[in-house]
This record gives sequence, structure tokens and C-alpha cells, in this order.
Amino acid sequence: MPPAPPHLHPGPLSGLCVIDISSVIAGPFAAGLLADFGADVIKVELPGVGDALRALAPHKDGVPLWWKVTNRNKRGVTLDLHLPEGREALGRLIARADVLVENFRPGTLDRWGIDKAWLNDLNPKLTTLRLTGFGQTGPKRDEPGFARVFEAMSGFTHLCGEAGGNPVHLGYPVSDAVGGLFGALGVLAALHKLKADPTSGGQ
Repeated sequence: MPPAPPHLHPGPLSGLCVIDISSVIAGPFAAGLLADFGADVIKVELPGVGDALRALAPHKDGVPLWWKVTNRNKRGVTLDLHLPEGREALGRLIARADVLVENFRPGTLDRWGIDKAWLNDLNPKLTTLRLTGFGQTGPKRDEPGFARVFEAMSGFTHLCGEAGGNPVHLGYPVSDAVGGLFGALGVLAALHKLKADPTSGGQ
């Protein structure tokens, strides 16, 4: 893995390597926060189509603004993780990384051979952030989730509506931002524990 280019923002997380295979907002936002503080974040996208966030409006001069904001300060590569060659290339990145960020539905990466045992064999100290709608093991684990779902389920949209009126979604996906923020905080807590006790292994 080549060293991070000098133009990346230096900061307290300089020297930390993060592999971001997540898409849309919450996962990339978490990885972006780590990049803001100096981590070398490598954004992995599917060849051809890239992150689905590239298609989300608004665009300015052909540039998807949500993608640009959420993936700032990152380096980019394309890998098809469905294929053995993509998995092998990812493995080479993982072996030298500190953090992996993903937000696939539970079981998806396992089907591709990118399971917990494979990751642990490659890098026992890897910290993995898994952002999903309903967690990895709960009764709703297989259901998809986006910010608007959680904002409605939590009652947040009701708080934003007018008295006596219908619930209202904000123009900004608050749940994605909050999920990404707590995701980044969880990564930092796991890394702090690993630094205090190097024998504890990744979480």
C-alpha cells in the first residue's frame, strides 16, 4: 500500500489506515469524519457504477454534491467484491489496515467470503465498523433501513411537523449523520482500548 499523499489533511489520526467499502451516507460519513482528523481513508467502489450516492441529487456541473461532501479527504479505488479477484485485492488492503467500514445487509459479505474469520485471519487487530439498519443479530436484521425509516419509527418526524398536521421529513438525513457520528466514536473507543491493551485484538 503506498503512503498517503501529502495533500491529505494532517491531524491526530495521521498514520491510521481506514478501508471504506460502505456506500450512500452513514458509513461513508463515519469514514469521512476519521479522514477529517487525518486518517488515510481508502474508498472502495464498484467498477462502472460506483457508490449509489453518486446518482443522488443535487448535482452541480455534473458533480454529485452529496458524494463529494461525504467522501472528502479520501483516496479512491474500484474493486468488484463479488469476484474472487476483488476479494483477494481487498485482502491485501485489509492486511495492512487499522479499520474497515462497511454497511452491507447482514450476511452479504459472508456470502462473498468476506466473513469475520477471514478478516481476523488477515488482521487480528482490525477494528470493523458495521453500520446496518437493525443490527447484525436482531429480529429485523434482514430488513433494509434508511434515515427516513428511523426518523419515522422514532417519532422524530412527528416532532418536526406542525401541531395537528402531518409528520415532516427534514431535507437533511439526520439519522444518517447521527449514525455516522456514533460509528466514528465507536471506532475511536475500540482503537483506544486496543492501544491500551494490544493483546485484546480488534473489535
